[in-house]
This record gives sequence, C-alpha cells and structure tokens, in this order.
Amino acid sequence: MKYKVLSILLISLLHVSGTFAQVPWQAHGKLEVSENRHYIQHEDGTPFLWIGDTGWGMIQQLTREEVDQYLDNRQELGFTVIQSVAHWSPHGGGMKRSPDNAPNAYGHSPFTGDEKSPNTSEPLTAEGGSSIAPNDYWDHVDYVVEAVKKRNMYLALLPCWASQLVTGTKEYTAEEAKTYGEFLGERYANEPHIIWVLGGDTKAMFKGYDKNQKYDEYDYRDVYRAMAEGIVEGTTGESPKWNEKNQAWDEVFCTYHPNGDYPYGSSQWFHEDEWLDANGVEVWKEVNDVYRTMLDNYQLTDPVKPSLFLEGSYEYGTYRHECGWVTPLRVRRQFYHTFFAGSAGHTYGAGPIWAMRGNEGDYNCGYTWQQALDFPGARQVASIAKKFLIENNWHEWIPTGDVISGTGKGENLKTAVSTKSGDKALVYFSNNSYTRVKNILDKEADAYWFYPRTGQTKQAENFKQNESRVVAPPSRWEDAVLVLQIEN
Repeated sequence: MKYKVLSILLISLLHVSGTFAQVPWQAHGKLEVSENRHYIQHEDGTPFLWIGDTGWGMIQQLTREEVDQYLDNRQELGFTVIQSVAHWSPHGGGMKRSPDNAPNAYGHSPFTGDEKSPNTSEPLTAEGGSSIAPNDYWDHVDYVVEAVKKRNMYLALLPCWASQLVTGTKEYTAEEAKTYGEFLGERYANEPHIIWVLGGDTKAMFKGYDKNQKYDEYDYRDVYRAMAEGIVEGTTGESPKWNEKNQAWDEVFCTYHPNGDYPYGSSQWFHEDEWLDANGVEVWKEVNDVYRTMLDNYQLTDPVKPSLFLEGSYEYGTYRHECGWVTPLRVRRQFYHTFFAGSAGHTYGAGPIWAMRGNEGDYNCGYTWQQALDFPGARQVASIAKKFLIENNWHEWIPTGDVISGTGKGENLKTAVSTKSGDKALVYFSNNSYTRVKNILDKEADAYWFYPRTGQTKQAENFKQNESRVVAPPSRWEDAVLVLQIEN
C-alpha cells in the first residue's frame, strides 16, 4: 500500500512538472497549411493556434538563467510561440543602438569581422563548447532553441533584424544571405519546433518617400529569397528556387515580418513565392488598422494563404503618448480584431520586454523586462483568450457583416464571425455600446456574454431564428464577446 501511494504521488508530481505534457510535433506532426488555406495545422489535421510573445532580444541579450526565467513565465501563461532574432541589432530600452556584430551576454559575437562590420557569410564558431557551456555565440543560440523546445513551444526565429542589417547598413548581399541561411538550416535541420521568419521590421521593396521626406527606392527581395533558398538547402539537401514548386519547401515553415505601415506586408512582395507559407503583418502603433489589414490578407486569392499578426502596439508602450497608453484593453482589441478578421495567429508584446535591455530608461517607462512579465495583457491573451478561442472553434471562423449593424470604427470597431459548420455566430464589442445583432443561424440560438478581461461569462436572452435586436455588453464591462450558438 505504501508503495502504491508513493507511485501515485510520483506520477502526480511528474504530471505537474510537465513531464507528461503533450509534445505537439510528436503527437500531431509537423506544421502545414490547412486545406482551406486560412489557418495552420499539424500533419494529422489538428489546428495550430499561434499565440506568440515578442522576445526579439532574448538570444543576444540574456544569460541562460534569464532565458529560463522568461520562458518559464511564458509557458505557464500559455503562449505557443516565442519570436526572437538570431542576429539581432540591439536597440530599445532607452539605450543607444549597439554595433551590428554586438556580443551576447557571454561576450561572443555572431560573425567574424570587427564589432561594427560582421562578415555575415562567416558565422564565428569554436570547437569544444556546448549549449550549457558556450564558448561561441551559436552554442548559446543552441541553448535557446533547446530551452524553447523542452517547454513544448515553437520558436519563430528571425535569421537577422533586417531593418538595420539589410535595409540599413546592408550587411547582407543575396550571396551572403544564402550562405548564412544554409548554415542555419543545417544546424537546426532536426529541430521540429522552428518556424522561420525572414525580414525583421522592414519592407522588402519600396518606392516613394521615406519618413524624412527624402526620396528612397530599394528592392531587397533577392536577399530574402536567397536566404529562404539557403535555409531549405541546409535543412533538406535539396536546392529548389524561391519560385519553384518542390516538396522540399514542405520541410520548412516560413513567413515574413514587415514594418508597420499600412498596407505593407509580406503579401505585397512575396504572396506568390513558393517559400512563403503564411503572410506576416505588423501594425506597430496603428491600432486602428488591425482589422482592415488582417481582413485584406484574409481576402487575398491566387493563392489563398494564412495570415499572421506578428507585431502590434506593445502593452504599456507610449507611442508618442503617455506611459501606459497601450492599456490591456488596447491589447485585447488588437487580439480580437486579429482573429475576427480570419487570422491564423496573433503575437503579443510588452513594451519593456521586447528589447530585453535597459532598466529604467524612458522607453521602458520605469519597468524592467522582468517586472513586465506580470503585465495583465499577457495573461488575458495567452490564457483567457486562448481558452475561449479553442472552445469556440476559432479555426472555423469566417468574417461576416450579416450579424451586426452600427459597427463603429477604429479601435471601437465591432466585428462578427460565424462558423463554417453554422452552429455559432460571435460578435466582438470593443467598447461598451449598443449595436443591432441578428441571429443568422438556422434555429433559435442560445446566447451568452464573455468578458475578455476576466474570462467571466453571463447568460444573455436567447435569440429566435432571424430575430434582430439592439444589445450592449453587461454594465461596466470594457469589451465583450456575444456568442450565439445552436445545438446540432
């Protein structure tokens, strides 16, 4: 009896520690595009819900112990993806930008060359190190890759921060980008949890006037296409071209991170490219552009591709306002506008976290990145919203205008979806105001309210078939989702 009790206790402890947690790529297979091409799924058809966190500076800035602290928190909250950069150009945190070959926390630089001028086709490696005892930069990258993996999360890995290193200082030619891509692809060929994200806060091609009103024109599409070719060659040993249909492309999952000016996104430059599995969008401070940007991508055809919201306004960021202008409510609006526009995924970010540098600089509004781990918006999207989306079959959502009238605009936009199976219709109220809702389902519908801030639910009056009624969220709720559902 004593041994039975001890066995039960041991099993319980192992379960709590996550030893028995499901490993998604083992349980369901690698990632691929769904049959309807609007979301991402595993090989066995299980939908993959991308809820990411922005840790751009993690690899370059943090020690192993700090990496563990950050990832433990994000795993506990429920994030499924961590976004970070292999060759980061350190900035943010109220501090001056670091050189392009800046060393990591252990004093190791990523490439040969001097501190300001990396030879990007020559990663600097040394014999004898390991992920837990690094003696070069890439040993530490290995540690991060393994640390994300053992927590059953995906690593959305940017090879470089291209706004500085491609568009700015032009550290990558197409030839260098391909060589570097081969290095990364070969090194991480057997890592099933890596998603490749090319770009990094930049347009791939631009003609017009830049923000300083000086005429600017460039086209770096060849750099990113060469980098993609290098990654797939290093991973598979095959050498398909960026515009060539080839099964080798199925062995890597790729997207692109643009900058935040509407309407620019990866679809502007790479939509028909074979290497690009999902389009990427960034709105940064333009919180009013989330829904229309994501909906524009959802409606693209020839081909249809999933779209990912890869960066928005950071919680407690200023954006030329006061500290705290990006409230948890603004965070939630971005999140729900993303999925109500048919997106395949959303990435959250906290102002003091993304750069992972500086303590009380103006940019961080007095917070360290460690303190910002407890910002409420992270839990509201990675725990509360994640549970809600899964329970309501988010991958079946189809944006529809038939459910509501009087939608409002900007941040206060009300949006609606219905499910492919026809058993649900949902309306997101981004503020507490009235609008007319119509039951477009085939039968009388049960109705309830969901509060994105807390996860609280409240029963609502049922809707008869075809009934149209003016409604508003419960008193004092900042935002809400109204769910209409029928029993099939």
